[in-house]
Amino acid sequence: MQKPALSLHSILEALGLDSACIPLLKETASYHRMIQSTTPEEVFQAIRSIGETLNLQPEADQLAEDLEERINIIIHKLKFIPEEHKPNVLCLHDVSPVAMAQNEYLSRLISIAGGIDYLNWDKDAFNPDILLLIADKPVSELLSELPNTLATGYWEKTHAVKNNNIYVVHDARYLRQPGALIADDIEILAEIINPQYFIFGRNEDVWMPFSLH
Repeated sequence: MQKPALSLHSILEALGLDSACIPLLKETASYHRMIQSTTPEEVFQAIRSIGETLNLQPEADQLAEDLEERINIIIHKLKFIPEEHKPNVLCLHDVSPVAMAQNEYLSRLISIAGGIDYLNWDKDAFNPDILLLIADKPVSELLSELPNTLATGYWEKTHAVKNNNIYVVHDARYLRQPGALIADDIEILAEIINPQYFIFGRNEDVWMPFSLH
């Protein structure tokens, strides 16, 4: 499973800095470990390390605390949901042809947002509950292809298609890399996976439902 690199740009932007600071970060002893941060805890530590290196410790600490607080709200609200009640979520970049969007970062975030990362590609048992498309191609092109693709083959028999649990993330800033948008990413997933508990309104600017019928 792939491990996307930490988005230094997003963290620097959140701290009011630009990419000119990246060479300074590359000189630190912790750089290679830092850019491999995947979990929220690792991202928070990376933010604090960046703040220490760039003499912005108070700002970095506040950013990490704010992100942690937002994520903890979701964790606490979902902590009593049994595993057997959590939906399976399949993340793809495209369905024609199939292009996977699975990686360690997404898998961890799906778990925090109350879902289970779907990894079963056995055609006889293939049945994700939710299909999440993190669009790589123009959304208009993807939407024009989806009806025919999902109405054929093994797709049409899945819970995701039968129940219209199909969602398209069309903003390329989200669900790509760990970084300063990690709380946004988890909130987006939480309102898609558990809409009965969360409404963050990101369906207005980041994602959209797709209905076959």
